[in-house]
Amino acid sequence: MTIAENSGTNEFGGFGQRLRHRLEPGQGARPDRPSDPTWTIQRKLSMNATTLALLEKVAQAISTDERRVSPMQIAALLIEDATHGLAEHLKEN
Repeated sequence: MTIAENSGTNEFGGFGQRLRHRLEPGQGARPDRPSDPTWTIQRKLSMNATTLALLEKVAQAISTDERRVSPMQIAALLIEDATHGLAEHLKEN
């Protein structure tokens, strides 16, 4: 049972639902690991232990028995959201 199920509500609302919806069964070397097929570039992302711990907590809360979410998938979606917001801001200015 996940944290979200234990609390009776998903405190991350639409974010978790949106991420789980984007993930599809993996192809190739890791078919058991769902991913977003539009994520075609893989890079290492440096962070401190506190940030990783928070991403792990969010991933656990968003995951369901049917769809596991990794901390790096959370990070990828947060980065995409931030860059889309930045692009909109730059267009306005």
